[in-house]
Amino acid sequence: MKKFLNYVIIIMLCMIITGNVSAKEIYFENSNGVTFTKEEYDFFGKVFYDGYQEYITEEIMNHFAEEDRKVSNVEYVILDENSSKPWGYNTKGDYNETRAKILKIAKVKGGLTTISLTAQWKYAPNIRSYDIIGAYLSGVSALGSPTSLVTHTGATVRPSATVSSSKGFGSVLKLPKDGANIVVSTTFYVTGNGTVYGSYQHAKSSLSLNNAKSFSISFSGLGNAFYFSNMNIRSKYDAMQGVSIEV
Repeated sequence: MKKFLNYVIIIMLCMIITGNVSAKEIYFENSNGVTFTKEEYDFFGKVFYDGYQEYITEEIMNHFAEEDRKVSNVEYVILDENSSKPWGYNTKGDYNETRAKILKIAKVKGGLTTISLTAQWKYAPNIRSYDIIGAYLSGVSALGSPTSLVTHTGATVRPSATVSSSKGFGSVLKLPKDGANIVVSTTFYVTGNGTVYGSYQHAKSSLSLNNAKSFSISFSGLGNAFYFSNMNIRSKYDAMQGVSIEV
């Protein structure tokens, strides 16, 4: 028995020395102190975009179960308004600032289905007011609260308000006065089988927070998500076409 115990102790010591005790092999650590394996780094690059790993927080990391963080689990749809894709671009009148961004919706099906919606600016927008990001849900329900952020060089911004209903939600975020490499994103869980319609609406002129959050969640709204009954307020947004993904 004593020989057997000594043998077990020796094996355990060898495992510790050689690093075989489920140690996480760190490939990258961001300024938030979040660490990534190579597989996790590639996973978040596909869910959001390559470079977004620097802005990942523990809150966002924990939206994705550890066993789900594989590139093969990610499905996504992109709307690039500079591309020749059949859906093209959709702006209000001759306003074309929305040519400057890419909207991407992704899903990760695991223990829970996680949805990520990302609006990546190709250049710094001139107008910095209250933008809206969120989704209209058809046949699915959201679980918990979304994690919505504006990330830009050196900082992050949280929502000023969130409008929600059983049909979906919209997070109102004020773009920072300064900063480049702006990305607006939201991440949330859904359950059920149906379609998630993601929308990002950029304010093309300044407006108050009260006006910005005066919308309801509706498929007939901007980007199939945000309905403003007041047309004067609606006209302040760029009416960018939305994206959708089956769940």
